[in-house]
Amino acid sequence: MGYITRRQSHIVILLVSLWFTGCAAVTAVSVVPGALFEAVANQFIGEEESFSTSIKSTLAATQLSLRSMKLDVDVLEIQQEGGYAIAFGNAKLDGSISLKKQTERLTTIYIKVRDTTREKSVERAIIESIRAKIKSTPRGKRFQKTGYHNLREQPTVKSARLGWVRPGARLEAFESRTPGWLSIKLPSGKIAYLKGSIKSKIVQKAKL
Repeated sequence: MGYITRRQSHIVILLVSLWFTGCAAVTAVSVVPGALFEAVANQFIGEEESFSTSIKSTLAATQLSLRSMKLDVDVLEIQQEGGYAIAFGNAKLDGSISLKKQTERLTTIYIKVRDTTREKSVERAIIESIRAKIKSTPRGKRFQKTGYHNLREQPTVKSARLGWVRPGARLEAFESRTPGWLSIKLPSGKIAYLKGSIKSKIVQKAKL
């Protein structure tokens, strides 16, 4: 954990700091191995729960719940039909949460967490925390994007926004072909672009 993978003729593992345009200081970013999201999505069955509340309120409760557990939303991806996908984790855990809008007052969440194996108890703990936060959070509370950086469809600020990334988040990131932009892998596996550059790096090479 804590590395960026960049594939050329070798896998290049980078420990980086990113310089985000408009920020006053270099932000340290550690990065998830490239196969993480696929492994979480395809090899581990998660927990599913539905809540009788709007997707916006459920999203806000999810952010508050993760923060209460010393986790946070690292990447928030906008999905079709008003849904969202979340990537989160720490030095030990990797997780993803999807939120699907069933109706204006019904939201289904699906959560997957793993260490070396699936962490079902952690999944259940997060779901129960979300349930409690939904009950205690004032109506109208929304996801707090303050400090987050925009993820774009193309390496230009004029392109559509695909989501947001938290400074200091654990990401899979690559230098894009467009100077001043990085490509970021979203929880769905899609690629988005982040305005920034690799400021410094320590390189370690490994054979494929």
